[in-house]
Amino acid sequence: MNKKSKKIYDKAIDYFEKGKINKALEICELELSKSLQNSNMLNLKGLLLYEKGDLNEAITVWTINKDINKNVIAQNYIRNAQGDKKRLELYKDGEKALKQLKIDKALELFKTCSESDFNGIKVNTGLGLCYQKKGNFLKAKEYIDKALKLDENAITANVVKKELEEANLYYEAKKSSKKVIIILVILFIIAGIGISSYLIIEKKQIKNKMIEEHQNNNEPQIEKNIESSSEIKSEQNNKDVPNLKTFDKEKMKALIENNDLDGIYDEVDNVKEESLSDDNKEIYKQAINLLKSDGVSKFYEYGLWYFNQENYDNAKNQLDKAYKYCEGNSLKEHIIFYRASTASNQSDSKSALSQYKEYYNQYPNGAYIEGVLYELSLLSNSENKEESKKYANELVTKYPNSVYVNNQIKDIMNN
Repeated sequence: MNKKSKKIYDKAIDYFEKGKINKALEICELELSKSLQNSNMLNLKGLLLYEKGDLNEAITVWTINKDINKNVIAQNYIRNAQGDKKRLELYKDGEKALKQLKIDKALELFKTCSESDFNGIKVNTGLGLCYQKKGNFLKAKEYIDKALKLDENAITANVVKKELEEANLYYEAKKSSKKVIIILVILFIIAGIGISSYLIIEKKQIKNKMIEEHQNNNEPQIEKNIESSSEIKSEQNNKDVPNLKTFDKEKMKALIENNDLDGIYDEVDNVKEESLSDDNKEIYKQAINLLKSDGVSKFYEYGLWYFNQENYDNAKNQLDKAYKYCEGNSLKEHIIFYRASTASNQSDSKSALSQYKEYYNQYPNGAYIEGVLYELSLLSNSENKEESKKYANELVTKYPNSVYVNNQIKDIMNN
């Protein structure tokens, strides 16, 4: 491995050790797009996929390395992977037991899965959920920490972490990196560690009240000693417009560096770009661009997770955050639909009607249009029967075989 390649490889390892597994994968994929002759990078990518639970993808990467580069280590990975396929069934059984609240059985199965490092994120999360159900919160924290050390953005693990924070049983500890990937390589070669499987855990039983996003409601303190004329102007603008925050450039830099999307969202909220100095505007734009890319995706995923758990208050909070910066993002259609569905489930008919109309106007042939026409017809029936009939008629005419064409829709059309 030449010096440049080693530097890139070390950067990927560094990201992984900081819990940024997806960033590490991005580096691997970018480097491998240039050449598939980098054996170390191929093996690393396989191991990262292995940690995420993507068994078939990991085997594919190692097979490429074996065939193209005649790499012996990759051959060992492939051979060892075969012996762990049985763990897929054990994991399925554990997931099923957890959903049925057979906690002791699930715990035993997940412990068996944890004998391999494969799918460590989800297995550790499953163990954390089991211990949380049993009331052993400190043990739950131990396993949630392990999951988040592998992937700081793991959705289910972060939700459990919030619940533990609500119970005042979570604290931030400094992560001591142990060169996990290097250990995995050694274990694979010496001990022939088996590889299990990957499935998404859906936690069906969660508390009704989740910890709310921390919001800073304190009025900002205006610095007294400002030398720059541009900063004086910025301060004056903030005074003239009520409820605006001052912009802490250094704090924002730190938030961007740590990819703290929630913190960035809170900091830019109620900050007007035109009130900032040119120097601050540059940092502000970086923050907004990050929210428009990574932020929208994260907030939407969390919103959808809460929605599926029927936790509509938190779903609304996350989806509203995603909506604010979703313009031009491919997720916009989904965000609009689930915001409307959330409002409907909260019995907020006015908001639901408005948001379903927004979807209808922007995506008349969208993926959710049948359900949207159905909801629009029902929601508008009490206030505007002609409009309700219009939506019902469009649903029946365009989608006569739709599951949404039921007796309610037929009654609206005939009345």
